Amino acid sequence: MAAAQDSCCTRCTTFVITIGLTALFLWLSMRVDEPHLYLEKIYVPTLNKTLNPSPGNTTILFTLRLANRNKDTGIKYDDVQLTFKVFVSNNTTRPLGNATVQRFYQGRNKKAFKPGSLNGGGNLTTTVAGKVVYRVDFTTAIKYKIIWWYTKRHRLWGGASVEMNDSGSKVNRKPVRLGGKNPVVIPSGAPQFRGCYRALVTCFVAASVLDAHGINCLEFIIFHFCVYYFI
Repeated sequence: MAAAQDSCCTRCTTFVITIGLTALFLWLSMRVDEPHLYLEKIYVPTLNKTLNPSPGNTTILFTLRLANRNKDTGIKYDDVQLTFKVFVSNNTTRPLGNATVQRFYQGRNKKAFKPGSLNGGGNLTTTVAGKVVYRVDFTTAIKYKIIWWYTKRHRLWGGASVEMNDSGSKVNRKPVRLGGKNPVVIPSGAPQFRGCYRALVTCFVAASVLDAHGINCLEFIIFHFCVYYFI
């Protein structure tokens, strides 16, 4: 009878430790990558020489592309504030105007295209060495949605210089990425291991503890590690 009780206690203890370590492993393995913001399109009618536009037309049309690269994490954006400027010398810009992309939620591993417009102030056709070059910057804040909860806000900002052509569009047809910093890592009280090294250490710690309780799960943990990071 005592042997049966000991066996039951051992199984219960093993089950609790297994669930706890699995949860710990998943928690330590979670990481997020900040979204990438691109200027997908920009069109300034007054620069289009084929239309012979009115000099008083100060419209700037644009499309912003936002890419969430996280496979398991959604992103909740605050308003994205955009600032447009024109270069008046090699190192000096003059403000043209501001635009706002309204806040929204973006699902896991999704892309969003947000069109917008503004009326620029001043001369939109100012040239430097015969070229019209705009500066586009953004600021916003985001929250990552992990399973059922949101993280604290993370500030994002960035920008890029965009050379325009005689058709009123950017010279480079490819989307222009607006800035870019290192990925934001969710703060925690855990040791600051990075990437796969952090998960690998966690794997071996979990395996050692479980082996001590008579469970040989090293192969399972290494398999999970490989699937999570390389597939």
